[in-house]
Amino acid sequence: MTGPARAPHWADVLTLREEVRLTDGSVGDLQMSLAKTAYQTALVPYASSAYYTDITQPTPLLVGFLSRVARRLGVTGLDTTACFHLDQGMGGGKSHALVGIWHMISNPGVFLSSELGRAVAAEATAGGHTLDLSTVVPVLLIGDSVSPGKTDPRFGPATDLFGRLLWGLFDGHPDRVGRWQYYVALGANKATLQAAFAEVARPVLVVVDELMDYAMALSDKTAIGSLPGEQAFLNALTEAVGDQPHVALIVVMIRSDEDEKGYHPAAADLRDYLTARLQRNGETVTVTEPADFAQIIRRRLFTRADVDNPARAVARVYVTAAGDIWASQVYRRLGAGRGLDQLADRIVDTYPFHPDLFELVSKEWSKVQAFQRVRSTVSIFARTVLHWVSQHEAGEYAPDLIGPGDIPLRTDALDSVLSSGVLAGNDRAIQGYRAVASTDIVRSGGGAGTAFALDATLAASGVSAGQPTPAQRMATACFAYSLVPRAWAARGATKAELIAALAGPGVPYSGAEEVFNALVAGPLQGGLGALERSKPAGGKDAERFYLSIKQTLTMFHANAMTMISHDDALARVWARALQLAQRAEKGPFGAPLPVEQNVGDAAAVDLCFADVDGQRNRLVILDPRRWTLLNGRDAATRADLDVVFGISPGLNTDHAASLVVAMVNTQRRARPRERARELLAWERVVAQLDETNDEYAEACDRRDKDRAALDTEIKRAYQHYAYLLRTPAGLAVQYKTVPDGRTSLSGQHVWDELVTAGRAVAAGSLSPLYIDQLITGGHFDRHLTPKELFTFPYSDPGWPLVASDNDLRQAVFELATGTAWMLTDSDSNEVRPANAGQIQPASIQQLLRPRPAPEKPVPPDEAGTQDTRLGTRRPTLTPGDPTKKSTKKSTKSTATPPGPVDEEGGTADDQQTPVYEITRLRMPLSSLSDDSRREIVWGLIRELASLVDPLKAGALDVQMVGIEITVNARIGDASQLHAKAKLIQGVTVTVEEDDF
Repeated sequence: MTGPARAPHWADVLTLREEVRLTDGSVGDLQMSLAKTAYQTALVPYASSAYYTDITQPTPLLVGFLSRVARRLGVTGLDTTACFHLDQGMGGGKSHALVGIWHMISNPGVFLSSELGRAVAAEATAGGHTLDLSTVVPVLLIGDSVSPGKTDPRFGPATDLFGRLLWGLFDGHPDRVGRWQYYVALGANKATLQAAFAEVARPVLVVVDELMDYAMALSDKTAIGSLPGEQAFLNALTEAVGDQPHVALIVVMIRSDEDEKGYHPAAADLRDYLTARLQRNGETVTVTEPADFAQIIRRRLFTRADVDNPARAVARVYVTAAGDIWASQVYRRLGAGRGLDQLADRIVDTYPFHPDLFELVSKEWSKVQAFQRVRSTVSIFARTVLHWVSQHEAGEYAPDLIGPGDIPLRTDALDSVLSSGVLAGNDRAIQGYRAVASTDIVRSGGGAGTAFALDATLAASGVSAGQPTPAQRMATACFAYSLVPRAWAARGATKAELIAALAGPGVPYSGAEEVFNALVAGPLQGGLGALERSKPAGGKDAERFYLSIKQTLTMFHANAMTMISHDDALARVWARALQLAQRAEKGPFGAPLPVEQNVGDAAAVDLCFADVDGQRNRLVILDPRRWTLLNGRDAATRADLDVVFGISPGLNTDHAASLVVAMVNTQRRARPRERARELLAWERVVAQLDETNDEYAEACDRRDKDRAALDTEIKRAYQHYAYLLRTPAGLAVQYKTVPDGRTSLSGQHVWDELVTAGRAVAAGSLSPLYIDQLITGGHFDRHLTPKELFTFPYSDPGWPLVASDNDLRQAVFELATGTAWMLTDSDSNEVRPANAGQIQPASIQQLLRPRPAPEKPVPPDEAGTQDTRLGTRRPTLTPGDPTKKSTKKSTKSTATPPGPVDEEGGTADDQQTPVYEITRLRMPLSSLSDDSRREIVWGLIRELASLVDPLKAGALDVQMVGIEITVNARIGDASQLHAKAKLIQGVTVTVEEDDF
């Protein structure tokens, strides 16, 4: 605030504790644990006595309890209470008090020198007594960290509470095992316990913490037989500690009316049985009360500081600023104890928090059984304080006191409120109020919300309430007052309470009232949509205003939408896309293969596509979270697919030619993503509704409509596919788009497009002429085996994709039984299959070769004068429709000998004899383990094969050949070479075992 009456701002007076900043307001471990402190099972800051005492406010109830325990243990000559029962609900400060007792007896020097310790010592030694806590023996029996009937390293051989107490009692004794065995044999009774306490001859503190957790374990069918014995021991313990000086017992056992859990009847009976004994032999203790909250919270969140003067200064400013109209229209109508004359003292008690906020939390929210009083309050206030401190440090507005309207609902503070137990764990109520906060007040992170918009409208209209966001503050106050029923079951806040949320120096009542009128005007006039009014019968009480979560199905959905990220939505799109692809017509493709983004390193393409290679037609579906096409943002996708198809190095693949990749359009991906978010939100809403709820059917209907719409948008988004093609410039990835109404998730749709583009052949339409053209134009320097032929459609992008091997088998059959081609076996004998089924796709012994033309008879008058060589020639083929079978017959011609033609029609070769040369080649026996050398040797052998190829007899004049071959191979691998050699007369073969 500005003006002459300005008081020091609380953010300049108080310093946030470092852990509040470091944890972004979560404060750290708010639920103190005796086990973590004593056994060091986890590193927690409060395990330090100095830290614990620094953050602990010495409230009267806590000091009183600690001092009574200290007096029992460390003051001689007094008959004091020995048995203490802590029975508050969750978050009531029980564990905090136990940790304090642990520090008091384990490190009394540090503890008693602190502010808390001095207060405890003062009460414990009242009357001139001396306090000595240096020799106390602690025995901690923590019910949620031990199991009935089981041993534990901390308690040696003991398996029950009695044995564990004895083991802890004789810790440090030279004959610990012997003494333990002696007393165990005596039995768990009062006399045994008294004798054991007497033998130790030192002060003993026995703590039984989380007893009901242990009772629940005892009620299990595997351990219930030991329950009577444990119950008898606990009864004896409550009796024995009172008769032995300097022995104290603390039992933590929550009352049934404070317990939010349900218990087994046997466990509940144990609690009822033991409660009566604890009441008879000791006292029930409470360590916190609502009046302590302000000091506890302030001590927990801020470093210690003297706040009395700043608090009184700001109180004077508030009182002075409240003129007659504020007094009459607001403070007099707030109710008993909340008038203007009590305001100053109330502010001093709760500074830097407004007393209305503390009264709401400590007296109204804390009545809800699930609300964990101190713990929940600290969590809410820590995030609230951190927000406003950050605002103040940035030079932005921060309230002079933190009131009901100052919980920043656009931050994590909203989650702290909703998860605090104030709504008793009602998931629907939690979601409903989350939706109300987001739609009617301010969206998470800011930028939207009814109250947010009203602030801009009011400011533009010249309405001033002395602060930048009055509508949001008042709406937040209404939100806070709406969460739980108030006194006499009233709902919400009065007009005076809502206007009071804006009160302070420099705030005109007229401006605050205009803000109120705008908020309650109704949704058609821009007011809060969820606001409802209640007017008590008779008109004696003031009208109340509250935010309702009834009949807000759309609000539930809007809130659920805020909880679903784009990543969640795209994950759903991906999962559904795979389901749609599985259900779609697959055509000649097998089951679609998914490739997901998060396989190993997101950048490792080889890991993502490691399992998609294979000799078959494959349709791969790409994850839309990583791979999209077009819209100027697909460079990474294209680079990855260059690797996948072998254009760029990085992935070893043998069958890239038969791989087709389906992917989404970058721009169209947004539609299914948003549909998925809406669907996921409706699924959450439906899960929160009971089937008997009137809104259940509508929610299911809207969910189902979004589910159908999602399928439509996913199919539409999967618009693209890619494949490999051999072009004149080399291999290239082709990116294509299916027409509207079709989707690349359907294998049949993609195949139809490939056929139209000439990249595939329709099922049953593969022509033998097409195969002839492919072989003829393939520049092969050798005959092909069936295995090679059946590999080409999957590995060679120059060949078309075929619908099935049966189509290729039929084409090869027709080719091999026609006039131009034939199949031969390893002995060069023709193989004539009777039908297509006899074509062997895996054969490497057979060869598909041109069929030789029959020799043309030599005229008698030319015999002996001319040596004419007959050759064969495959038909010259004109590319045409590959799906039409050829009816053209094979032609044959006599090869013309080379050489110039003379004047009389002869050739120069007719007048001269050819000159021959002899080439001898010998290669020493050498290793083929080097792949490069193997390639060179293969080239040599292939050239030799070319010289003796019968098809080249008309072009090459090779008269004789002799071969000397030495092959060192595994036994049996050269057997076919041996067999072929025996067919040639004059060839000798010797085989001997190598001793290498």
